[in-house]
Order: sequence, then C-alpha cells, then structure tokens
Amino acid sequence: MFWRAGLVGLIALALAGVVVYAIARWRRARREGTARGSLPQILGVLVLCPVGAELLAAYDGSTGDPGAVAFAVLFFMGLYGAPALLARELARRCGWGWPSLLLLFAALGTAQACLIDQSMFSVDYQGYEGWEAIREETLIPALGISALNAFTFVGGHVVFSFAAPVALAEAWSPRRAAASWLGPIGIAVAAGAYAVTAAAIITDPESQSGSPAQLAVSGATVAAFIAAAALLGRRRRSAPAGARRSPALPAVATAVVAAAVPDFFGQGWAGLSAHLALNAALCVVIVRAVRRGGWTPWHGAAVATAFLAVRGLLAFTYFPLIGDVEPGPKYAHNAVMLAVVVIAAVLARRGGAARSDAAAADEPAASSEEPVHPPVK
Repeated sequence: MFWRAGLVGLIALALAGVVVYAIARWRRARREGTARGSLPQILGVLVLCPVGAELLAAYDGSTGDPGAVAFAVLFFMGLYGAPALLARELARRCGWGWPSLLLLFAALGTAQACLIDQSMFSVDYQGYEGWEAIREETLIPALGISALNAFTFVGGHVVFSFAAPVALAEAWSPRRAAASWLGPIGIAVAAGAYAVTAAAIITDPESQSGSPAQLAVSGATVAAFIAAAALLGRRRRSAPAGARRSPALPAVATAVVAAAVPDFFGQGWAGLSAHLALNAALCVVIVRAVRRGGWTPWHGAAVATAFLAVRGLLAFTYFPLIGDVEPGPKYAHNAVMLAVVVIAAVLARRGGAARSDAAAADEPAASSEEPVHPPVK
C-alpha cells in the first residue's frame, strides 16, 4: 500500500499546484477584466472527467466506497482531467474548433486504450466478468483486437472522458469558451500530473498486453489523429450570415438514442453496426445545425448531458463487473454521480441563458419608419 500512498501524494501535490496557479490567474483575470484563468471551469473539467470516464458507469469494485471513490477522483484527475485541459489548451491557443478538439481527444483515447492501459489488446483485463466473451464476439484475428472494443473504448474516452466534461464546463461561461485557461506553469503541472498517472498504469503488468507491432501501429494512429487535428484546424469557417439560433432538441434526442439503443442489439456485429449508424446520424444532425448557424456552447453541453445522463441511468440496471457491492451503497453511488451530472447541466443552462440575455441586450433596436438620429453633442 506504500506505493499507493506515495502515488496519491505525488498526484495531490501536482494537482494542488494546478489549483493554486489557477486561483492566482483567476484573481488576476478578474482584476484585469480578461477572459482567461477560469478557475470554476478548470476545476469542473478536473472533476467531471473522472466522473464521466469511470465513476458514472459504476462498473468497478470501488462503487459505493467513499474512500475508494475519493482516491479514484484524485487519480483520474491526473489521467483524464489533466490531458483534457492540455488538449483543450492546444486547440484554443491555436484557434481550432471542436472538430480538431475531438480529433485530439481521439488521440488521447487511443493512447489510453492502446498505449497506457493496453486494454484494447488484453484477453482478460483485470478479471472483469464477461470480458473475454465480449471480445470474442467481434474479434479481428489479424489485428488481435475486438472491433466493438475499438469503437467503444476509443469512442467512449472521446465522449465520456474528455469531450462531455469539457463541453459542460465551457458552457458554464460561454464568453470564455474559446479562451485559454492555462499559462505555462499550469500546462507544465498538468503535463506532469498526466505523466505520473500514466506511468503508474503502464508499469502495471496487467497493462502490458500489447505486442511491439500493435504498440507501433497505435503510436502511429495517435500521431495521425494529432496531424489531422492540425490540418483541420487550419480551415477557418465563417458563421453563416443572418443565422438564427438552432434548436438543441434534435441533437439531444439523437444523442439519447445513440447512447441508449445500441446495447439492446447485443455485443456482436449487430451492436457495433447500431453504434456506427446512430453516431453517424448524430454527426449529421450536429453538422447540419452548425452549418445553419446559431450553435452555442449550450448546444454542445446539452448533447454532452444526454450522453452522460443515459450512462448514469443505465448504471442503475446492473451491478459492478468486479467486486461484491451491496445494493444500498451501489444505488447511493449511482444517485450521487447522476446528481453531479445534473448540477453540471444546470450550471451550463444558466450560463447559456445568461449569454442569450446578454446577446439580446446587445442587439440593435428594431428599425422603425422614423430614422434614429444620433444624440446632439
């Protein structure tokens, strides 16, 4: 247990540095009236990433154990929250939009599943019940991976570990959604926290199942995602003239279906096909809404909430895949994690409403038949 205590100490020290530095930047930003240094959003990402990635699904033996949950939040802040902030920082400093940011998250998701914990290549990872059977359903022998796992692992990290938490936190203060949040010291500390937590997993024998060829291909895939993000980020799109705010309901409804329905098709090729078809439909709905104009941080937060809420609700329907958890602590855990998502969504809605009111106040008055004359000086 000494290694765990030491690891917690290192991560706590690194994250304490992030928080202290963020507080200093936030105070300076408030004094200067700038849009940088958003402490609530930084902390929101650091907390929501562990919740979305691990705790909301409640599949592990730590479910319902307050001490284990606290450790998991702290540990996964470094593993998921820190790289999410780093990827967002890169995209926002370079002026890239969400398509590039999603590609960066895909790079992080691939790195996590293929290079860090290497669960993509494991035949029986950590003793999780049903792991081998699910893997065999869509196994591609030539690659040594499950097609369904490849989609759900990488796609799951993109949505739940990174994109959904960032989308919600950005919507809390839409005016800061495109702003830089970290400075050089914050970037260095976040990178250090990520390196420490990733190294702790990589050195675990359970996380060393990939062959040299698989690891090389995975590394090349990560690099390709990053290169694609950079290339796509160079393409600047102007907002459509006279665009009106798009309704969020079509995207949210499609997201709910995409998150909830595919599992009813099983863990085989039918389930994978359902995942691909419904998520492709969601992409089409979002792209059409964005091209129409009026897509705001609140729209992204609404889609993120749909995915997270479905995951949290489905977690009530099963018990952890490893460990023996009593019903009381298990359902209490489910309720608390779902409440975190609801609170984050409420804050995002308030941020969106505040931005809408501010935008309405900034709109010029409606034209009338009589000209409006400038005031006499």
